[in-house]
Amino acid sequence: MKNYFTCLLIFIVLTSNAQQYQWTGDSENIDFFDELNWKDTNTSEIPPNNSINPGEIIEFELFISCEVSAENEIYLGENGKITIVNGQLDGDSITGLGSIILGESSYLNLDNSYPLDEGLSITFESNKSWIRLLNVEPNSAFYYYHDNFFQQDQLLSYPENLRIDNYYYNGSIIRPNQENNSFLTVFSDFNLNGEFANILTDNVHIDESIPNNLNDEISSFILKKGYMATLAENNDGSGNSKVFIASEQDIVIEQLSNYLNNKISFIRVIPWNWVSKKGTAGDIQYMNNDWFYKWSNNGNSDLDREYTPMAWGKGAADDNNDIEIIKSKYKSTHILGFNEPDDCNGQSGQYGNMCVVDTSLTYYKNLLKSGLRMVSPACRQGAAFDWLNEFNSKAIDENIRIDVIAVHWYDWASNPENSPNANPQDVYNRFVNYLQSVHEMFGLPIWITEFNANRHRNEWVHRQFLQLALPFLEETTYIERYSFFPPTTQVANFFDSNNNFTQIGELYNGFISTKSIPETRYVSSSNLDSENYYFEQIECNPDNEFLSIHSPELSEKIILYPNPSQDYININFDEEIWKLQIINLNGEKINIKPTNSVIDISFLSKGIYILNFNNRFIKFIKN
Repeated sequence: MKNYFTCLLIFIVLTSNAQQYQWTGDSENIDFFDELNWKDTNTSEIPPNNSINPGEIIEFELFISCEVSAENEIYLGENGKITIVNGQLDGDSITGLGSIILGESSYLNLDNSYPLDEGLSITFESNKSWIRLLNVEPNSAFYYYHDNFFQQDQLLSYPENLRIDNYYYNGSIIRPNQENNSFLTVFSDFNLNGEFANILTDNVHIDESIPNNLNDEISSFILKKGYMATLAENNDGSGNSKVFIASEQDIVIEQLSNYLNNKISFIRVIPWNWVSKKGTAGDIQYMNNDWFYKWSNNGNSDLDREYTPMAWGKGAADDNNDIEIIKSKYKSTHILGFNEPDDCNGQSGQYGNMCVVDTSLTYYKNLLKSGLRMVSPACRQGAAFDWLNEFNSKAIDENIRIDVIAVHWYDWASNPENSPNANPQDVYNRFVNYLQSVHEMFGLPIWITEFNANRHRNEWVHRQFLQLALPFLEETTYIERYSFFPPTTQVANFFDSNNNFTQIGELYNGFISTKSIPETRYVSSSNLDSENYYFEQIECNPDNEFLSIHSPELSEKIILYPNPSQDYININFDEEIWKLQIINLNGEKINIKPTNSVIDISFLSKGIYILNFNNRFIKFIKN
């Protein structure tokens, strides 16, 4: 069925004398600066011609719903205000001394390199909102704008109650970081019906800790954009399982397939972090990348980079403390498996009998408890087709999920000791063929966590190889991430002895990387299940039935009290009740039965709702 994103504009009674206009979209475009798209909240008249112009001062209040576009500068005077409720404003920049209010499910996206004035006040009235700065890196966003963001009249501070995450190559996303938030709602019946529960973020919910007795009773759900959810059959994260990533659009699953329907006993929801493909093997600064790993679980993300922990060997995966360390990592969305466990004489395989597939698999299974997306052990080049293939086959037999295949590649099969001046094109061709063969075998996304043209090759070969390899890695859809690893012979380092870029360093640093997972909504395939979900396009309907909910005629006929309320509301209306629904700002409906004109709202989350009373609509607020 067609899902409509309900563009609900909440009329706010203000003490200010400023003129107020609400978005209508009547001109059949989404241009912020087209006066025909606005109407006076009192008279319904459109604004005067040329009263909403790019770069010219705005001293009145604008209320936005649906998706609105402003391709030029919005200049808010001291009394100027933009309130977004259940909508999105895509713009160039907002300047001046005014204020911006972000209500429920509201998003502000700006693409200028100087998108905000430091004098602007930006208030998050909902945790389900964000500001996306497409051309300001997280560190710069923090430096310039850390005093701009408020919630409940309190300045938000990073990282205590404000998140600043990566948005791919050169951007950032800013949002509240409060405890006890829920961005996943699960339902006992198909089509978002039946009993429901709001799942708290970051916590692992298993068995009876899943609220409202919904253990093994979940059939549909809503995941808000900007978050990732891992759902699994067993309480240790094993069994039938899947990772859902609501990157830039909500995921609404109205009907879980038999694979997970009424089988979910493990849930973890975490904030998503938007990274590009290019990373570094090691904590290497100034390489213009937004993720790295360091062969351990003891690193930490910083403002501009996501740290991806690795369980290097048995010692990082053999007890619950290891899992808690992995779960605690800020920004981390994946866990890397063991480092070359196939090597019985070196790396992780030499300890704890880890080169035996069954042993490695036992400890790898523990990593599922993290609720992160799972990256396979990274084997030596040839072992991908035997050791890792066996590992994967046994993982399938034991219902142990692998989401991504990790590989190393050093062109060892080409007799590199005797070919220091190898043809870079030949090296590149072997690299591509290897990756294609791995992908054909496993059918999963690939991370190349270590690669170079071989330590026996000279600098020129490495540099020419990289010039060929980097465009391929960026253009190939099954390559999710990669990290060039300079040879231990230091023949192809990023920096010289004076800590200046080498030619290879300049090449790697200057290469612009693309989105690791470009989909706005993504359901991760795994070795256990390739099933995908079809998502209907969510459309905005500016002519929705709720635009009239504040009409004086309606308000005179219905008495709803107390409003706001915490537990119960009362209806006073001289008419038999034949229809009663509570509707949230996403348009999701809950059918209810009143008791003596009293409605229990204690189960609702704090926020703004609409009561559908016999197809008449009135707003109420849950405290």
